[in-house]
Amino acid sequence: MKLIALARAACAAAALVLASAPDGRAADPIEWRYFTYFPVNDKPAQLTRAFAEDVGKATNGRLKITVYASGELPYKAPDVLKAVATNQVQMGDVALGFASGDVPELNVLSLPFLCTSYDQFEKAIASIGPSIEETLARKFGVGVAVHWTMPPQNLWLNRPISEFGQLKGLKVRTWNPELVAMVRLLEGSPITINSAEVIPALERKVIDGAFTSALSANDWRAYEIIKTGYLANVTMGHQVMMVNNAELAKLPPDLRDTLAAKAKEWTARYMTMSREGDREALRNLAANKVNLVEPTAADRDKGRAMMRPMWDEWATKQGAFGRGMLDRALAACGAGS
Repeated sequence: MKLIALARAACAAAALVLASAPDGRAADPIEWRYFTYFPVNDKPAQLTRAFAEDVGKATNGRLKITVYASGELPYKAPDVLKAVATNQVQMGDVALGFASGDVPELNVLSLPFLCTSYDQFEKAIASIGPSIEETLARKFGVGVAVHWTMPPQNLWLNRPISEFGQLKGLKVRTWNPELVAMVRLLEGSPITINSAEVIPALERKVIDGAFTSALSANDWRAYEIIKTGYLANVTMGHQVMMVNNAELAKLPPDLRDTLAAKAKEWTARYMTMSREGDREALRNLAANKVNLVEPTAADRDKGRAMMRPMWDEWATKQGAFGRGMLDRALAACGAGS
């Protein structure tokens, strides 16, 4: 269930917490920690700090959320779900692809060519979002405040390419099991590294290219190294803003309600940041002489046909739940058979 529903459930279950101390002094602010795996200067990290500041203002300083970016706490992207679940931080964000080791059954939107646009993503979340939220709550005691997506995941390389077949023999950064499988099918070598390691790896020629969004490539100034962006729109980057449900339940009812309202309000802002950031990033990458290549219809169809069996393999591994997730995502994204 969404955060507002979790807030109402917690409100019914939690004891009343007074907003002021017994002697009438204002109560000390409740302090939460929020970890984002994005580097400090990336647009998502900047937006999350703005979200936290807005929550602080809306609660008159009674709920203070301090945001820590990549490198500021000893976590990497795959650690965030467990860090929130164990209350090392009270909130965090993660791409579900990074959490696939803990919840592989939720990673359906990482399947290549299944969901490849913002409109498809929003329809898919309306369909599968409740199942994602229920699973995270049941398995980890974690609530979902916001579903949003990074821009399409594309391929950024230090050399020209014009078709998927030219990935053969190349070392390509991947960040979830589905991209690993895709690169192997294309006879490339997948290298799984975190966001902060991509540029150093490109500079040292540890990798020849990387799957990421135009937004991230631009934020990282990858245009100083890369030559080609292959705009295949392989997947969207499904992001989840999480909150520890036990800590949520401890908040006074009005703070829970305010946090829920702000999460709903900021969902649209995250999506707007992603859409506008993608357009701006592509313009800047092109201005910095990165060759943006659109796949031909034939190459796109070829890539999709190669990946299609992966969808059913994924669903089979995840059982009846996974099959249901895939069927609903297929219907929402219009991917067909």
